[in-house]
Amino acid sequence: MDSTTQESPHLSAVPRVSVILPTYNRAHYLAEAIESVVRQTLTDLELIIVDDGSTDSTCELVRAIRDERVRYVAQPHRGLSVALNRGLEKARGDYIARLDSDDVFFPDALASLVAALEREPAVEVAWASGRLMDREGRDQPRTRGSSEHYPGEMLRSLLYDDCTTSPAMLTRKSCFARVGPYDEGLAFSEDWDMALRLAREFRFRYVDQIVVRIREHDDSITGRYSPSRTEFLSTRTAPLDKLFRDPQLPADIAAMKPIAYANVHIFRGHMWLSTRNFAAALREFAEAVVTSGRPLSTTAAIAWRVILLGVRSRAGKKDSRHSRLVGLRMKARVSPRNTKGK
Repeated sequence: MDSTTQESPHLSAVPRVSVILPTYNRAHYLAEAIESVVRQTLTDLELIIVDDGSTDSTCELVRAIRDERVRYVAQPHRGLSVALNRGLEKARGDYIARLDSDDVFFPDALASLVAALEREPAVEVAWASGRLMDREGRDQPRTRGSSEHYPGEMLRSLLYDDCTTSPAMLTRKSCFARVGPYDEGLAFSEDWDMALRLAREFRFRYVDQIVVRIREHDDSITGRYSPSRTEFLSTRTAPLDKLFRDPQLPADIAAMKPIAYANVHIFRGHMWLSTRNFAAALREFAEAVVTSGRPLSTTAAIAWRVILLGVRSRAGKKDSRHSRLVGLRMKARVSPRNTKGK
């Protein structure tokens, strides 16, 4: 075992699935994430843990694992996209999955996603949903990841709203040879950017199943009081900026631009509203109305988001048994009459 990589000569040359797990100072969650991978019902896998310069006990924790499928790669702290690309370089599997170090797979997560791709050889990416949990691992009533807004049109759906969630995705490794690695210039939203690039080239299939538990806490990028939250929100349009600079976009995709940006403004406003930053929320909502070019429907969408946020807040305080109301999927974004072909 050298200082950067832990491997076993008994590993198969081509595991069925490579799970990339980037981590940075998350030793307190990491063991649970690792266990959820090595206990998958699909056992023909490798787990590539990319330690992005952790200064906690991550290294000692991983090196104590006695499972030949677990590989450990250490690098200086260079950011999430660099860590993901290091994992891609090391991956040998036919399929690529990603798990964040504070999340947990359900036991049949990989088996379900692999089965979806093997049923349809023409489909290159499968995605499912994730159940939110709190810092202590208690399930929350909300989910991430849903079917596409425009059935059968994944790129338009991703522009309308990122309906994927990266820990619930499985991609054929061959896809990355065409679309390239993660954009190392993006500190945030690298997963949305990758999904957009994949959707321009390949077919996606939604698996109507919850396959992962996604932890919400203040140390995460989108956490309510995370120090990274402001930068994450301010750079949320970066994947859109990249895509819409392409002069070769089809007409129906180019026509999505006002809706895509307006929905990001609504998302930002909702996030600011959740922390009672009313001034910032109002600015984002006003910008959404202007950007969309459809003031009445956009205002209605914003009002619906505000109402749902209030319902969620009251339900959480009153009785957790009634919090299923919160699970209503927040579809309230700007919805065009028909932008296709315009």
